[in-house]
Amino acid sequence: MPDVTKLLAAAFACALSQCAPEPAAVTTRKPLRIGIDLWAGYYPLVLADELGYLRDANVEVDIVTPQNTDRMLAEFAARDFDAVCVSFADVIVVTRAVPDLRIVLVSDESAGADQMLARTAITGAGGLHAVATTRRPRIGTNLGGFGELFVRRFLTAQGVSMGDVEIVNTDAAKVPDLLERGDIDIGHTWEPYASDARRRGMQAVFTSKETPGLILDGMIFRGDTVNERSDEVRALVHAWFRAVEWWRQHPEAGDRRLEKRLNLLPGDARPVGITILDAQQNRTMMSGAAGPAPLATGLQVFIDHFAARGLLLWRPDALALLHPFTLP
Repeated sequence: MPDVTKLLAAAFACALSQCAPEPAAVTTRKPLRIGIDLWAGYYPLVLADELGYLRDANVEVDIVTPQNTDRMLAEFAARDFDAVCVSFADVIVVTRAVPDLRIVLVSDESAGADQMLARTAITGAGGLHAVATTRRPRIGTNLGGFGELFVRRFLTAQGVSMGDVEIVNTDAAKVPDLLERGDIDIGHTWEPYASDARRRGMQAVFTSKETPGLILDGMIFRGDTVNERSDEVRALVHAWFRAVEWWRQHPEAGDRRLEKRLNLLPGDARPVGITILDAQQNRTMMSGAAGPAPLATGLQVFIDHFAARGLLLWRPDALALLHPFTLP
């Protein structure tokens, strides 16, 4: 006859093991690594970190400022970043390497902060045309991105064709030095590099005030990251717009925090010539409820341009790039 005491003890131990909670699975996710240019439209992300909004939302983010857009996009394509904040023209070009992208928010519109800076003044609408009759001016911009379209708008306003000038492919951060050395005659850059160039004596001859709706910026994620870490992406987006509202209410305090965090000169954090968009404006830009989503229409302009230049292997679906589902 079996030992009843031992059987009862074994049954009791078995019951305990079934009732006891399973040990919690240990999951250690890496921080979301996000690359941004030095551009005030992207600074709500930095403020969300500074103010503890990301911590409150239980999302950890590693914010990187490479100060080289091309390198940042290459690293994004190589999976070194989960997301980047860039111009949407650059988003279209990136689809060549990363076809599954998601635009989760529209950060801003450039309304004067993108500038064509020249070593000498160009007077009148045909000023550059007069220069181009004697020699080919050298114009620096980042080819294959929104800078190329911006330069084309400038040339059109001046009555000059792309064949009348020499285009120098360069990054916006390098433009002030190239202008000062005389390596280029005119360069496209943005704040805070534009202010740096003006401090060195360069003159703005064309700005994004004259190209409304052309330069829109925002945050794009890899599609697989959005799918796998949707809660974190949503929390990050909500923290972003919380920081937007705080900065609007505390502009000077926000500027000081950013200047210290990013090692900027006084005044360089202020979004001069930049219209920062809030959550409601994002819903309007990314919604197609009353017709085509305005952002999708804008993206189509870039798709058509780069496809005509042979820079796209296929035409991405503009509407499919939009991911408004994490907006507040």
